[in-house]
Amino acid sequence: MKTQKTGKLSILKLLSRMNILILSVSILISTGFSLNLTLTDYHNPQANHILDAEIVGDILIISAMVQGIEFYDISNPGQLNHLTNFSLSSGGGGGGTKANCVRATGNFAYFTTYDERGLYVVNISNPSNPQSLGSVSNTSNYLLENLDLDGNVLAVTAHTDGVLLYDISSPSNPVYSATIPTNNSWTVELSGGYAYVADDNKILVVDINNLSSPIQVGEIVTTNAVKGLSVEGGYLYTALGSDGVDVYSLGDPVNPQYLDNYNTTTMATRIASFNGKLAVADWDDVEVLEFDGNSLNLVGHKNTGNRTMGISAKDNFIYSAEWASVQTFEFGEISGPDIDLSTWELNYPFVDDGESYSLTVEVTNNGNEVFTVIDNYTTNSHFTVVNPLTSLSPGEIQTVEIVYNASIANASGAYRIYGNDPDEPEIICETNGNIDGANVGEPAADFDLDFVANGSGSYKLSDHFGEIVVIAFFAPM
Repeated sequence: MKTQKTGKLSILKLLSRMNILILSVSILISTGFSLNLTLTDYHNPQANHILDAEIVGDILIISAMVQGIEFYDISNPGQLNHLTNFSLSSGGGGGGTKANCVRATGNFAYFTTYDERGLYVVNISNPSNPQSLGSVSNTSNYLLENLDLDGNVLAVTAHTDGVLLYDISSPSNPVYSATIPTNNSWTVELSGGYAYVADDNKILVVDINNLSSPIQVGEIVTTNAVKGLSVEGGYLYTALGSDGVDVYSLGDPVNPQYLDNYNTTTMATRIASFNGKLAVADWDDVEVLEFDGNSLNLVGHKNTGNRTMGISAKDNFIYSAEWASVQTFEFGEISGPDIDLSTWELNYPFVDDGESYSLTVEVTNNGNEVFTVIDNYTTNSHFTVVNPLTSLSPGEIQTVEIVYNASIANASGAYRIYGNDPDEPEIICETNGNIDGANVGEPAADFDLDFVANGSGSYKLSDHFGEIVVIAFFAPM
C-alpha cells in the first residue's frame, strides 16, 4: 500500500511542478467576451435542498425539500422581498411532506411532493399567508416529478406511471382526465394544444386538444436524457444535462425541426425563457442563451458559487434557486467592471506533511471597465498565492496559482479578493487541504461488507487492489 501511495504522490508532485512551468504564462486576453449578469440581491432562506422556482404575477415561489417553501414579493424585480416560509403540513399530509416542483396560475399553486404524498393545491391569494387545500385524491401512490399548466390543463409527470392530465377549470379541485403512457417521464411542457413530454432520451409530442383522449403524434430522439423543456417564440428548447441545450423550430408543432445545440459548461437541467432568450440552470452557474436565427449563442454568464437547481425569469431578471440560497441577477451589458471565478473552492488532494501541491483559479473581468484590485490574499498561512491578482482589462483573464504547503493538521481558509466590482466588492474562494475525512490520493481503509441485495457473501475492498473501484451508497430519506 505504501509503495502505491508514494507512486501516486510522485506523479502529483511532478504534475504540480509541470503546472508551475505551464502557468508561468498566466494572463490571457479574451476577445468577444459575453454579456454578463449583475447580482442585484441574495437571500439565505430557512428552506434548503431547494429544487424549483416559479413566478406568478409579482410572486416568486421557491420549492424546497427541507424546511418548507419560500414566498417572495418581486414587484421590484431586482429585490427579494421575503414574505413567508410555508409548509405543506396544513390541510393533510403531515409535517414531513417534502415539496418537489411547483407551477402556479392566478390564486393557486400546485406542488408535487418528493415523498409520494401526492399533488398538493395551495391557495396563494394572500401570498403572505398561503393556505394548503391538501392533496389531490388518488395521487399519493405516485412518484411525482415536474409539472406544467396551460389554460385549464395541468400535466404532472409520474416517471414510469406516465403523465397525469387534469382539468383545472375549477382550480381548487383538479379533475383527473387521462394519462399519457411513458417509459420514464421527467418533465413536460404544454403549448398550443400539445404536450411535449421528456421521456428518457426522447421527446413525445402529444395532441391533448381532447383532454380525455391524448394522442401521440410525434417523437424526437435526443442525444441524452431530457432534463428541462421550454417553449417560446416558436421554438422548443431542451436541456440535455451534460449535452447542453438543443433548440427546435415549432413551425410544424407536430414535427419540430432541429436547429442547433449549445454545449453548456457543466450540466443543463432547468431552463426558463424570457424576452427571446433562455436562462439555463447549469449546476454551478447560470448561463443565458439566445438563438439568432442560425445558431444558439452564449450571451450571459455568472458562476453563482452554489448549486443552481431551479431557475425562473421575469423581464430581464433571473432568479437562481440554489441548494440553500436564492440569488437575483439582472441581464444586460455591464458598464463597470465585473469579475467571475472559475471555481469557488479549491479542494486539494492528500499531501504528505512538508510537501506541497498547486491548484489554480481563473479570474475573469466580464465587464466593460478595468477591474482594479484593492487587495487579495489567503487567510491561512498554509496557502500561498504565487502570482497575486493584478488589475484586469475588460475581457482579461488571470490564472492565479495557490500552493498548499501541507502539515498533518487540517487546513482550511479562503482566498479573498477585494476590488471595484460594484455588485461584488468582495469575492471569496475557499481553500481546503488535508481535510478531516477522505482526500483524493489518500489510502482507503479496508472494509468487509455483507451484500444485502443483488448477490450473496461479502465485498472486501482489499480483494480488488489495483482495480478501479466506484462505490455508491444509498439511504432512504
